[in-house]
Amino acid sequence: MRKYAFRKMTRDDFNTRVERLDPQYFRGGNAANVQTCCTSARPFLCLLLGFGWAYLIFSIAEKRNLIETSLLRGSIPAQYHDYIFYALAALLSVSAVMLAIHVMRYAFMRRGRPARSNSGGLLAGATMAAALVYTPTSVFEAGFGLLDDDSQSFIMATSQGVREAIPAELTSVAFIVTD
Repeated sequence: MRKYAFRKMTRDDFNTRVERLDPQYFRGGNAANVQTCCTSARPFLCLLLGFGWAYLIFSIAEKRNLIETSLLRGSIPAQYHDYIFYALAALLSVSAVMLAIHVMRYAFMRRGRPARSNSGGLLAGATMAAALVYTPTSVFEAGFGLLDDDSQSFIMATSQGVREAIPAELTSVAFIVTD
C-alpha cells in the first residue's frame, strides 16, 4: 500500500488554486466586480444604424400618399394593398416600441455600460434623422442661399453628377410583381 503525504491546505494554497481556476475573480475579489456583459460599445456604428433606421421609418410615415400611388400604378392586385399597409403599420408600431426601449435603456442604465452607450448612439442617429426629415424646405433653401457662388456651383455640379450616375428617379419607382 502506498503512503500519501496529506497536509493541511493553507490560505496561500487556496489563493493559488482560485487564481488558477478563475483569475478574473481572483483579481477583482468579488463576483459583483466581474463584468458579465459581453457586448462592446460601438456608438458610431449605432449612430449610423439609428440614422438609417429612423430615416426609413420617418420617410414611410410621412409619404403614405406616395406609397399608395405607387401601389396603384404597380401590378400588385388591389386586394393585397391592405396587407402591405398593415405590414407597414406593424413596422411603424414595432419601431416606436423599440425606440421607447432604447430611451429607457439610456435613461436608467449606469454610465459607462456598453448598452447605454449603444442606445445613446442609436438615439442620437434617430434624432438627426428626425431633424433632417422634418426640417422645412425653406430652411435648406435659405442655407443654400448663404453659400458663395463657387460653393453653390460645386453643389449643383455634384447633384447633377449623381443624377447622371443613378438613372432612375426615386419618385418613379413602382411596386411591380413579375411572374
